[in-house]
Amino acid sequence: MESIPADAHTREVFYVGGEYVDDGTVNETVYGQVYVEHLVPVHKPLQKYPIVFIPGSSRTSIDFLTTPSIPTSSPPPKSWSSHFLSLSHELYLIDPPFRGRSPWHPPTHLSPSSQSQSQPYLTFSAAPLQKAWTTPPFSTQWPDVNPPAGKGSPAFDHVMKSTHPQLASLAEEQSVAQKSLSALLDKIGKPVIILAHSMGCKIAWLLADARPGLVKAIVAVEPAGPAFQMRGMGGLRREMTAFGLTEVRLGFEPPVGEKGERLGRRLVKPEEEGLLECWLQDEEQEGGVRELVNLKGVEVLVVTGEGSPHRGYDWGTVEFLRQAGVEGVEHLVLEGAVMEGRGGGGNGHMMMLERNRGGIGEVIGEWVGRRV
Repeated sequence: MESIPADAHTREVFYVGGEYVDDGTVNETVYGQVYVEHLVPVHKPLQKYPIVFIPGSSRTSIDFLTTPSIPTSSPPPKSWSSHFLSLSHELYLIDPPFRGRSPWHPPTHLSPSSQSQSQPYLTFSAAPLQKAWTTPPFSTQWPDVNPPAGKGSPAFDHVMKSTHPQLASLAEEQSVAQKSLSALLDKIGKPVIILAHSMGCKIAWLLADARPGLVKAIVAVEPAGPAFQMRGMGGLRREMTAFGLTEVRLGFEPPVGEKGERLGRRLVKPEEEGLLECWLQDEEQEGGVRELVNLKGVEVLVVTGEGSPHRGYDWGTVEFLRQAGVEGVEHLVLEGAVMEGRGGGGNGHMMMLERNRGGIGEVIGEWVGRRV
């Protein structure tokens, strides 16, 4: 009899959250529900903490389930879901509100943002990232050959065909996601580890704030940031992030935003040469530095790729969290000895799809394993 694969599992799907709203006619529709895949390893006993996966901007849970083919690799490296199933973690993979299998809704509530074909590829592939760094790095782990190919190449097409529209209002998306995914944590009923990517990390911060007793730790893979003023492929975004990390109110103490108060901020130069200036709270603001009281006991790992634009500014997100009283924050840059024997460094923003994704899964898995 053949042995059972290490990542063998059972699967169920369900929806959480959502509320009935007027659809503009005489009817109602359900608004804000979230699609969830629940994967349970066959091999027992299960690990103590389930893992909730939250994808980034315009992405769905497919990024953790399937990956671009790598012609030179046989067998191909595991997806991150397969890796954590093989470690006996129960998994919950979600499509954020209004995306993928989480339904779109009446136009009275929504306005999709547009995204050109070049934008995802510049962000995710091995293209030079001049606008995000003072000295451009190059990611070297993207599955396409160098120089990076465009339309018609397997990895490019994989990303483009699995990219979804996203709300223009980040605050609307974050608010609905916080409410619906809080319902998911209530349904699970025990502490979880959240593994979030990019914009998905904003939802992770909000979930830990709403349900601090149900979030043991957060693995923030290249979190959207840095604090106050996010960076994109075009450089700094014009609008300031009202609550530092999110567009939706977080539980600061003393409170912020209840009577129009804003977080005081100051621009800080990094200690390491070649990194970018980032905003932190101003220690001299009235009432002093605000603390994220509901996140203080949550352990956080911020993961940064060596060849990603985030290498220049993830330090700012880390320091913002530490300054706000989050006690267990670690910053892991995937370079040097960390990736020795695991496919090397040189990762870009979409590291869960890159050639050495299996090695990165091992590194993250080891950190998660120490939380038990």
